[in-house]
Amino acid sequence: ELAGPKDLLDEVMAAGKLRVSTDPNYAPQSFLNDKGELDGFDVEVAKEVAKRLGVQVEFVTPDWDLITAGNWGGRWDVSIGSMTITEDRQAVLWFTVPYYYTPAAFVVHKDNTSITTPEGFSGKTVGLGTETTYEAYLNGTLKIVGQTPAYAPPPGVKVKPYTTDAEAIQDLALGDGTRLDGVMSAAPTLQDAINKGVPLKFVGKPAFYEPLAFALDKSRGPSDKMVAKLNDILRAMHSDGTLTNLSMKWYDLDITKKQ
Repeated sequence: ELAGPKDLLDEVMAAGKLRVSTDPNYAPQSFLNDKGELDGFDVEVAKEVAKRLGVQVEFVTPDWDLITAGNWGGRWDVSIGSMTITEDRQAVLWFTVPYYYTPAAFVVHKDNTSITTPEGFSGKTVGLGTETTYEAYLNGTLKIVGQTPAYAPPPGVKVKPYTTDAEAIQDLALGDGTRLDGVMSAAPTLQDAINKGVPLKFVGKPAFYEPLAFALDKSRGPSDKMVAKLNDILRAMHSDGTLTNLSMKWYDLDITKKQ
């Protein structure tokens, strides 16, 4: 008998586990804690989603550019990794409703006195994570679904991509202009670095607010039931305060509502 391919939801329920891709170096969203365990906002969200599905959670840590590219080959089921819904990504991925919204921001080394506005990055070198919305923004190709940036990207920025945002932050910390003049990343990630004593300071207002969602691989085949189920779970986590509580725990502010 020829049965059609199973919906991802049926497959996950049959396996009894949800395989989630996440970044081990993206504090406070996801990182390895002192015990060597994955921890952070996204990790706790993923654990709660698995609990509400009634399955175990298993974390996989592929590079970000592999996650955004789609064609996962069934190596993980869902990305719960603070991914912005963009038009380019929608070509290869399914997205859930947003679960929170982060401001995209610029920082300089705290010794810097010459760059006081985002326009000041013209002709300067800005570090960021590869295949991120920040890279697309500075290259003038960012299309966030449902919104436009607060201001145009500064012209003539020299974009320097890194495997992770954390590596860009480390290079900026070496000194003003030593390797980088600035970094663009999610404000909570930059604030987390500042809280840990990294010598950075914010420049200007956020360039845009990113609606962040779970992503699923379109090439995997039928996932309609899975997307619908994840949306049900997310709506419940929004309305019962779970997401707000996790946001307060990890960011000291509620960024679960649209700005």
